[in-house]
Amino acid sequence: MTLSPRYERAKLVISALTIAAFAIGLDTFVIIGALGVISRDLAISTGTAGWIISIYALCYAVFAPLNAWMFRAMSGHNVQILSVSIFIIGNLICAIAPNFLTLAAGRVVSAYGAAMFTPSATALAAELLPPARKGLALSLIFGGMTVSQVAGVPATSWIADAVGWRISFGFVVIVGLLALIIFAPMMSGIAAHVPQRGNGPILKGLSKTIYGILSVTLFIVVSEFIVYSYVSVFIIGSLLAGVPLLSAALFAYGFGAVTGNAACGVLTDRFGPYKVLIAVVGAQLILLVGLVAFGQHGGLTVLIAFFWGNVSYMYLVPIQHRLLGLAGDSSKLVLAMNSSSTFVGIAIGAFLGGILVETSGVTSLVTASILIGLVGIGLAVVFMRETEPAEAATAG
Repeated sequence: MTLSPRYERAKLVISALTIAAFAIGLDTFVIIGALGVISRDLAISTGTAGWIISIYALCYAVFAPLNAWMFRAMSGHNVQILSVSIFIIGNLICAIAPNFLTLAAGRVVSAYGAAMFTPSATALAAELLPPARKGLALSLIFGGMTVSQVAGVPATSWIADAVGWRISFGFVVIVGLLALIIFAPMMSGIAAHVPQRGNGPILKGLSKTIYGILSVTLFIVVSEFIVYSYVSVFIIGSLLAGVPLLSAALFAYGFGAVTGNAACGVLTDRFGPYKVLIAVVGAQLILLVGLVAFGQHGGLTVLIAFFWGNVSYMYLVPIQHRLLGLAGDSSKLVLAMNSSSTFVGIAIGAFLGGILVETSGVTSLVTASILIGLVGIGLAVVFMRETEPAEAATAG
């Protein structure tokens, strides 16, 4: 069977978006593996170093809907190239940062670029493939981000420990430049053929269900990042022949995220977003407990990290799949709002985790993660069920 030129163009655009998503994903999580080194080098507490995560996340949360409005008339091609360029500049600032304030400023700039890229890229990918393959399209974009965790996050963690955390940000700059070199020519002249939808008014009376699903995202992410933000604190020691256990665990986590993400699009298209979401969030809570409990157990730590990685990103596709089914012409705005919810959750999780680590110890992270995660599951039961296949985006 011969594929149509339009379908071939669609595959090429999605490939380009996936390449850029790899760079954005590396930028988003580079700080996780380097947090302990930054804390020691800048002579600040672990909780204060965790503010860097919160600053980035909060700025992303503010910038995502703002950018969706500001750049609503700009072509997808130009939005993606501009966003990657800005995040490269932000990471360059971080790479040369002499102090905490400069590092924080660099993270603000890079958050602006990432917030511009992700909602636009996911909306474009969903438009390119038929509705029956929407889950696959979304999983491909998030696949770029999860692949960055397999190769990138463990690498930056090792670089930060062996050479210095500033070199880790330099590594992100190089990857970003390579992505831009590959990405720009592939997108040029292609995105213009894709109809731009979802560029309507900034608000059209979104339904209560949409706001409920956004709250699901918030609680799930807070539950995860209370623990994930501080993995460099409780995963310590060596795995084998001097290989840092943290780097090995992050690699296993990233590899698991890739395999889980690859399966998630297919599972969501087959079983629906509700069933997939409930299953993966429940599994995530169990594995987060295991990771804290066995954070210094070598091979067992790596194994738990792998299974955790399998489920940790699988909530993204079902939630965005459901939101796209509800959003109608407000798709880009709703996806931007979901990105905001995600990064508000990261900020809250990192902030609460820092308080808990310094006041009650690492084990307190588990209790908080479970309680908040159960709230997220409860909200998912209420709002994720597809009671009306074609529910409108408006309340009326």
